[in-house]
Amino acid sequence: MAKRLFIVFLWFVAGGVSTLSAADKTSFGLGVGALYNGLGGNFALIKADDLKYISVGCSEFMSSSLDGTHVTCGVGVGWLRSDILTKKNSKHGLGLNIALDYDGFHSKVEPSIRLPYVFFFRGLDRRGWNLGVAPLVRWDADEGTDLGVMLEVGYQF
Repeated sequence: MAKRLFIVFLWFVAGGVSTLSAADKTSFGLGVGALYNGLGGNFALIKADDLKYISVGCSEFMSSSLDGTHVTCGVGVGWLRSDILTKKNSKHGLGLNIALDYDGFHSKVEPSIRLPYVFFFRGLDRRGWNLGVAPLVRWDADEGTDLGVMLEVGYQF
């Protein structure tokens, strides 16, 4: 499963680079959620109703007196469209995110798929704050398949 997700991950990256044109804008963001691969940042290519991004961040922090401190960090790629839910404005983004995180405690890679909905207060193609939610499926190194939800709070510059 991890090998298939890695191939899809590379396909997303290659597709994002190949679609870069003079009309595209670039942006970076900081925050927490799927757009930022947990607590982290992203680099995005933006068109009027389309945002493709690569994110780097940490999604899990663990500390105990017996095992010490361990962090799960990784990279993600994603794509948001603002014309799926409404064509009136670019404030509502809906998309797909695929991430590969390294679990330091188990020394294994954990792939995940997320479906983010993000509300951009000023629009997807403008700098500003965003809020959202992303249901997710994660293949955990220790517990098998996990279902969950990530909350989104961030700022795109």
